[in-house]
Amino acid sequence: MKTYIVTYFRHNPQLKNGGYTSTCKIEAASIASARKKAREFCEGAVYGSRELLDVQKEVNG
Repeated sequence: MKTYIVTYFRHNPQLKNGGYTSTCKIEAASIASARKKAREFCEGAVYGSRELLDVQKEVNG
């Protein structure tokens, strides 16, 4: 399994700029499966919404 960094925008209408950018790590076998997991993660927001911005393979130092 490889590690991918997912960048998304968390919408929050209470904030001045409408939300904030955040990241999380996802483990997946390929970039395609990482994108699929990232889309599912963004769709599973309990409140508000998340917009997927980018999925990149983690660069190990």
